[in-house]
Amino acid sequence: MRTGLAKKLLFYTGGILALLLLLTFMLLERNQAEAWEDYLFSQSLSFSRLATPELLKRFRGSFPPDEPADIADMHEFLGLNRDLVQFSLVSATGRRLYVSNAFEDFPGLDLHLFDQDDISARLAAERTTMLTHKLAEGRRLLDLLEPAFGPTGQQVVSVRYLISYDSIDARLLEARSYFVMIAIAALLGCLLMVSLVARRITRPIANLTDGAHSLTRGELGTRIEVQGRDEIGTLAQAFNNMAESLAANRAELTRKNDALSTANEEMQTMQAQLLRSERLAAIGQLAAGVSHEIDNPVGIILGHAELLLEDLEVEDPLREDVAAIIDECRRCKRITGGLLGFARSPDSYRERVDLNQLAEEVVSSLRPQKLFKDLDLKIAGAREDLSVTADADQLRQVMINLLLNAAQALQGRGRLEVTLSRVSGSARIQVDDSGPGISLEDQERVFQPFFSTKAQGEGTGLGLPLCRKLVEGQEGEISIQKSHLGGACLTVLLPLSE
Repeated sequence: MRTGLAKKLLFYTGGILALLLLLTFMLLERNQAEAWEDYLFSQSLSFSRLATPELLKRFRGSFPPDEPADIADMHEFLGLNRDLVQFSLVSATGRRLYVSNAFEDFPGLDLHLFDQDDISARLAAERTTMLTHKLAEGRRLLDLLEPAFGPTGQQVVSVRYLISYDSIDARLLEARSYFVMIAIAALLGCLLMVSLVARRITRPIANLTDGAHSLTRGELGTRIEVQGRDEIGTLAQAFNNMAESLAANRAELTRKNDALSTANEEMQTMQAQLLRSERLAAIGQLAAGVSHEIDNPVGIILGHAELLLEDLEVEDPLREDVAAIIDECRRCKRITGGLLGFARSPDSYRERVDLNQLAEEVVSSLRPQKLFKDLDLKIAGAREDLSVTADADQLRQVMINLLLNAAQALQGRGRLEVTLSRVSGSARIQVDDSGPGISLEDQERVFQPFFSTKAQGEGTGLGLPLCRKLVEGQEGEISIQKSHLGGACLTVLLPLSE
């Protein structure tokens, strides 16, 4: 389990404070105990020096006093000291002359050990002596021996006082309780202050941690609130500067990546255009050679075949062979004508063209033809004005080629739709058919010269490449995709007139 900085700070600070408080209160308790013990010694010494002469007067040389009233009076006098447990009179030789009973505040206290102890050494000292005894039950007694001297200065008797520590111990216990309560209150107060300080310190650190996690997730707009001018505030400011630098670097990198991507797309477009231009140039050279080397001989063959066909009888079996020669010659003428038309760069005359009107004219011109008679041909013009600046003849040729390709794919039966609309500042011409469609891998190849999906002999493979050339010449685009009718969908986009 991970321990946070706040918990560590609270734990270590609390431990140190508790140790310091413990040592401090132990020292205070010890000093207080010594002070009260010294007070007990001084008070007991004063008491003994005051009480001893009075006590000897009451005894008047008789041990014990003859009168019970004297004993009661003596006990009453000494009982003023509530800490006195017992007193006794001892001769200079150590013989016990009188031993009182324990005072009423200390009933049941076992004092037999003081009956047999040897105090001769203390008597020989001829001065006041004090000893502390600890009883079996844990209670303490002060043993004070006060000597009394005669007129000649000779020690005649000594009074032994046993004084209880109970009042001192009770005060020490009370003080210890106060010390514990004060220590607990001080510790709790200190821990509360440490907790507040730790929270004030760790909260900015937690904010920095959250900010760092946000940066790792790519949220470079993350900023940390700067509070104060201390080290953490400086760190937060440095974090914000780093985040701003990262955001600026990423923005610059994104801009450069976009520029590189745009440049790459432009380069690919230029490469594709260059490749098409090279192909067109090669086709142009081929078309020129074909025009001179093939077109003229084929024209002569076609002319003689047509004359020969006219001279043959209707029932002549050679008519089919001659008709086949004529068809193939005409096909060769179409191929060479397509090559020449594809390679030629026709003059372009641009004008404002209404696509709705142009599409209606093209569809109306094609409907009567045999290939379109059985088709379900529909046209959906745009509701708004759909005008472009382009060459009307070239756009007409593009529409005718697209509709012819679709009709040939349908083989005269099926659905064919022409839709015109406005899309993002461009005019869109969309031709959909319900034919077999074009596979995904062939959708780009259909715009390459000589590629055809039709049966051999039915197409030259130059219709859609010519459409692309004409559309791009009008600054437009042409594409192919799958139609909602199930077949192919050819889309032409042209910039709208301003």
